[in-house]
This record gives sequence, C-alpha cells and structure tokens, in this order.
Amino acid sequence: MTRQSLYLLLLLLMVGPSWASTLELRNGDRLSGEFMRADETHIYWASSKFGTLRVDKADVADIATTKPLKIHGVRTPCLIEGMDDEHLLYICGGDAEPRRVPLVSIAVIAPYKNFIQGVYSYKGRINLSGIYARGNDVRDDWVLTSNVEYRRHDWRHTARVEYASYSRQRRSSDVKWGGRYGLDWFFRERWFLNNEIRYGADELRALDRYYNFSSGAGFQFWENPTTALSLTGGLAYVGEVYREPDQPPEDFNRREERTAWRVGSDFRYRLPMNVSLFHKSEMVLATESGGDWQLTSSTGVSTMIAARLYSEVKIDYNVDNRPQQNTRREDTRLQIGLNYEW
Repeated sequence: MTRQSLYLLLLLLMVGPSWASTLELRNGDRLSGEFMRADETHIYWASSKFGTLRVDKADVADIATTKPLKIHGVRTPCLIEGMDDEHLLYICGGDAEPRRVPLVSIAVIAPYKNFIQGVYSYKGRINLSGIYARGNDVRDDWVLTSNVEYRRHDWRHTARVEYASYSRQRRSSDVKWGGRYGLDWFFRERWFLNNEIRYGADELRALDRYYNFSSGAGFQFWENPTTALSLTGGLAYVGEVYREPDQPPEDFNRREERTAWRVGSDFRYRLPMNVSLFHKSEMVLATESGGDWQLTSSTGVSTMIAARLYSEVKIDYNVDNRPQQNTRREDTRLQIGLNYEW
C-alpha cells in the first residue's frame, strides 16, 4: 500500500461509522463501541451498552477499529490490523508490512484528530529534606529540589532545580545548587533521542561552576504508573571551574573542559500500599583519558503519607576518580524528606 493510498483510505475512514469497532477480551467477551484512547496500562473504550470502560491491556485479546490513530513515536496516522498474542499489529504511513509491538509497551495511543489538536500532559514534584542537630554534633543541612515533566505528542520535556546548604559545627555553609533541562524525542515507539543541559555549582567538590551538554539516544523498555525502565547513552561536553586552593600545586588548572562518553539508567517500581522503589545512575568517562571518570547514583524508597504527600528515604552516591585537592574521592549521603507530587 502506497503512502498516498493509505492517506486517502484514512480520510474516508474518518467519516465512517464507529460501530464497526470491537474489543475482544481474553475471557471471550466482545465489546462493540468506540476506541477512545490508551495510556501505559489501560485502554479506554466507549461501550455501546456499558458506557466508558477502562480495560487492562493485559486482558485484551484483539482490537478491531477503523479509527485512524496516533501511536507513540509515529507521526503519521496508523490503522490497527489486530492482535497477535500480546503484540499489536498496525500499519502507518507508507509501511509495506505491519508493525508488531507489544501492546503494553506502547505508552500512548490516541485518535489522530487529538494529535492534530495538541493533547499534552504535565506533572511535577517538590522535595524538602534536611538534618537539624544540637548537642555534641551541631548540624544544619537542608535540600530543596523540584522536578517537572511536560509531554506533548512525541516530545518529553524535563526540568530539575536543586538548592542545598550544608553546615557543621556552626561553620559557614557549603552550598550546592544547579539546574538541568532535558528534551527527548520519540522517533520510534520505544527509541528516543536524548538531549540535556546542566549548569550549577558545588562547594563540597570545590566547584565554583560546572556546565555540560549531552546528546545521544535512549531506549524505553517499559513505562506505566507501576514501573518504568530506560537506558540512555551518548556524548557529553563537560566544563568545570574549580575553586583555587590555598596552596595550589604547580599543575593546577582552574578550568577544565573535555568530551566524554555518558551512559545512564532510570528505574522505578511501585509496590503495594503505595510504596515505590527507585534507582537512577549515570557514568561519565572522558574520551581522551580512560582514567578520568565520574559515577553518580540515587537509590531510595518513597511511601505515601496522604494524598499527593510522600515520605522519601534515599542514598546519593558520588565518585570522582580524580577529585580536586582537599576533597574526597567518594561522597555518600543519606537523605530523609517529604515529597509533594501533582
């Protein structure tokens, strides 16, 4: 089928009757009605007898609909040809053969007219954690972070800002602050291009300023409200401006810039009782010198206290293989705080 003939067919189908759509479940039930949309875990179906139904993707045996659809990672309209076990079969644009992708791995399926209209989603989180101690140990530590995610079509925007202050035995505080912005473009159902910009400072690591830009590709193995896993990799341009020590060595360079390989992972899993596990990690390895690398990771658990309010316990781990003078190679920090999500 040529691209032109498919578009003509889609145009005719847009004005066709919706009663031709049926949803078959694994228990043998068949529902007539109209396909509305699908998210990470469910299909929303307007039944001619029972109203709007939310059906778990794992319970779907077959789909028959004439409605042109927008499928995550594909810009052209698509037609569903049915199911092959747990795989969805569909044809898009000028495809010569149907695509075969597990239904549960497709994050978004929506009527193509909604894509034209510009449907989007938005969510965020604010976290506050800290330590206050008086007695033999005098400490005033606190960390404030905010994360925002905005999605529209096949684009995913993420932003994060952080401000932290660490003080011990009433000494002047060490400040850490920074921001990052990421942009992902899903050019296939689970493949995406990944770009990110970062800028900030970290007095604990003797960094007056740091900045970097990274670009590469990623693969979203799965993503739904219960669990998600993605891997990214590519190249990064890293710049660091160091705080000058009181007695700098002869080979001290205040500014250093380099290119590096970067790999990262992002995993989360929600257990019963609204308890969630998460782990994020990233490794950056200089392209010119195999001995210069950095590893960061964040691992923890969050538990719902009330609607949208969560407690969080996590361990942040940071390794700089070539730290600055008077700073340690490894940092490990336990943080306990509260999250508000929307």
